[in-house]
Amino acid sequence: MMMKTPLSEATVFKRNKWAYTLPGFGRDAAYTLFATYVLTYVLFTRAVTPEQFATLGIILAIFRVWDALNDPIMGGIVENTRTKFGKFKPWILIGAVTNAGVLIAMFTNRVEGWAFVWLFAVLYLLWDITWTMNDIAYWSMLPSLTSEPKSRDSVTSMANLFAGIGAIAATGLIPIFTNGENAIGGSSISGYTAVVIFIAVTLVISQIIVCLLVKKTSDAKPEKEEKVGLKKMFHVIFHNDQLLWVTLIMLLYNLGSTLITAFGVNYMYLSFGYNGFLVTIFVAFWAIASIAINALYPAFAAKFSRKVLSKLAVIMTVVGYTMFFLGGTLIPNTEALKTLNVALLCLEAFIIGFGQSLFYMVTTICLTNTIEYNQYKTGERDEAIIFSLRPFMAKMGSALQQVVITIVYIAIGMTTLTSGIAEVEKNANLQLIDETSKADQIASLLNAAPASMVLWLRICMTILPIILIGCAYLVMRKRVKIDEKEYNRMLDEIAKRV
Repeated sequence: MMMKTPLSEATVFKRNKWAYTLPGFGRDAAYTLFATYVLTYVLFTRAVTPEQFATLGIILAIFRVWDALNDPIMGGIVENTRTKFGKFKPWILIGAVTNAGVLIAMFTNRVEGWAFVWLFAVLYLLWDITWTMNDIAYWSMLPSLTSEPKSRDSVTSMANLFAGIGAIAATGLIPIFTNGENAIGGSSISGYTAVVIFIAVTLVISQIIVCLLVKKTSDAKPEKEEKVGLKKMFHVIFHNDQLLWVTLIMLLYNLGSTLITAFGVNYMYLSFGYNGFLVTIFVAFWAIASIAINALYPAFAAKFSRKVLSKLAVIMTVVGYTMFFLGGTLIPNTEALKTLNVALLCLEAFIIGFGQSLFYMVTTICLTNTIEYNQYKTGERDEAIIFSLRPFMAKMGSALQQVVITIVYIAIGMTTLTSGIAEVEKNANLQLIDETSKADQIASLLNAAPASMVLWLRICMTILPIILIGCAYLVMRKRVKIDEKEYNRMLDEIAKRV
């Protein structure tokens, strides 16, 4: 009987790289559906009072803070997991399957009024728990694939690339199929039902691929049997100064960079009409820049230092947001100039996407390098604990974002407008009105909105991001000390200790 020849280390790494990174498409499409569109779904399918919307906002903010706080706990659970499948795969699969079920329950229930508000709270908590299971385990697996700098840059770049493609595809395509004349089934209600089922299935399949095809490499770090308790977790987090500074950068970046999408859908509808296709065009140009940066980052990193790349990223971001504000403010939004306005928005989206994606890549590498910094200082890597800070800051940023959204929407009267549209959508779903009547009624509601509503949305989408991302850049320049030279020095020192 012939024995099977073991695969070479290079072959295993190549297969792992694709099997690990490509499924990120399905993961981030699912995350984007919930994180970006759950509030839009509520606003355009439910007639909510300002009090109900404020309560929803409070629920979201509180649970997103809890969402952030429980990530280090999940990191500790992953570190303590000992199964024949490893410590990552069981949580990756369990989290994906249960999260898919919660997604479907959230976007297909027809509960109304205050009963929906409380059901929303329960489903959000369940979504948080199940997503954290998958998310912490998935990203904690990345450093175990390789510790060689160029290979790690390549895997990190590809993981962010496919995750970005999934997020961008969802961000751009969901409005087409859920709002306007192209909504599946003729209404937002039927559109979201179809979309959530498709994305939930994609999520599960993508994570099955990770669990089946990613194999342990010969140079993988051995798992230690030491149990990780809360005391150990907080020790790692608060005694790694570089980790703390990088997480602050991520918090500022995550809040600043997401405001344009948080307000973007309603801004586009108010400015250009109830047409999800226009949202897709805007996102497409942002995506072109984002995907290009993620694909080319390893080449950029080989030629330029992270200091240079971060400076370029912030310059491009500020230029893009400034153009967005001035263009929308100074150029009249008339039918004659609609083509010009849309063209400018696409250019601005490209510039913003370029800058923000480049800054995010630099920040992700900085976070990854704190694992070796932790090993250099303490002799232990603690990947799961350290990488739990990545989604931790994203969720803290999301909690703060929700506070901003709730205050702004109530202040400018957005819920009155969206509740009117939601009633029209419900009538369309029940086939009480035809497509033409639906379009006319929604257009009438949008045309009646005050001009100040659009102006305040534009301010929140541009001025706030410039301030927040600018602060993140200053922290990076002043406090992050692990540059390329220092990272290689640490690796050499670590190697000498083995």
